[in-house]
Amino acid sequence: MNSEHIVVNEASRMEECAGRTMRVDMSLLNTPGLDPDGDIRSPWDYAAVKTVLRKIALPCRDDGVKFTDTRRLDAIAACVGEKWRLWVDGNLCRIYAQDDFDPQVPAVVVSSHVDMVASRCYADCGDELWKGSFDNLITNAAVVACMGQSLFRPNVLVAFTGNEEEDSRGADEVVHSLRKKGVRIGFALATDVTDVGWNEGKHFTIENMFPDDGQSVADLLSRWLPFASDMDMRPKVVVEGECDEAWQYDEHDLKCCSVCLPCRGDMHSEEGVEVRPISVVIYTEALRRFANLSLR
Repeated sequence: MNSEHIVVNEASRMEECAGRTMRVDMSLLNTPGLDPDGDIRSPWDYAAVKTVLRKIALPCRDDGVKFTDTRRLDAIAACVGEKWRLWVDGNLCRIYAQDDFDPQVPAVVVSSHVDMVASRCYADCGDELWKGSFDNLITNAAVVACMGQSLFRPNVLVAFTGNEEEDSRGADEVVHSLRKKGVRIGFALATDVTDVGWNEGKHFTIENMFPDDGQSVADLLSRWLPFASDMDMRPKVVVEGECDEAWQYDEHDLKCCSVCLPCRGDMHSEEGVEVRPISVVIYTEALRRFANLSLR
């Protein structure tokens, strides 16, 4: 499908998208360095995510019904840290919760698909660019790095899902499993790579924004953008982009969006794609902030 791109910038307070007018209070972007966590650390450097990436650079596959190759999932389990426990061990999803997770409080679900199209799985972390089978290995690593350093709030659940490249049945299973446990999903935040924003040098994009009925896209942006201003004063926002798991969560009437890492190349090829190391660092911090902010 054709993506509808909205670039929110300092020069414009109103943007048009498919006949809809967005109004964003850009004065909110003038407050640098706001952090919704306050006392929670964000100690990112290249080594933090690279270490996880190298450990989990393994295949993961499914047949549309269940996982058939769980090597990446098994490696992830060894990296998530002592505070996390496997809460749902499903056919097409594994959902992790922290020890102090309260199922009576609405949860934010960080959903990161682990299935892949290419037969080759690798990660080559050079000085200038990293290259590898990064759809969706690279954002898996960012999520796991946050988990390992205990940087998500207690009511952030993390779901590693299958079948995203076909029918997103893993996302369906996440919703059904959590509702069966009586958990109310307050927000679903999907992670993925994107071909949007590379040429502009963007480190992350916000895509496929589906607010609830009582909230507009502009409201959601006005809430989020101040917490990204020190990372990107002109964030790339794609209100409706290429299909990813956010679309599937929207089918369940959930408030959701995707936070994506720009890359260069053919995502499904054997050669893989390139990402900028600094983008990986900034993307991981953006993911941490947005996941924690969504609980407020």
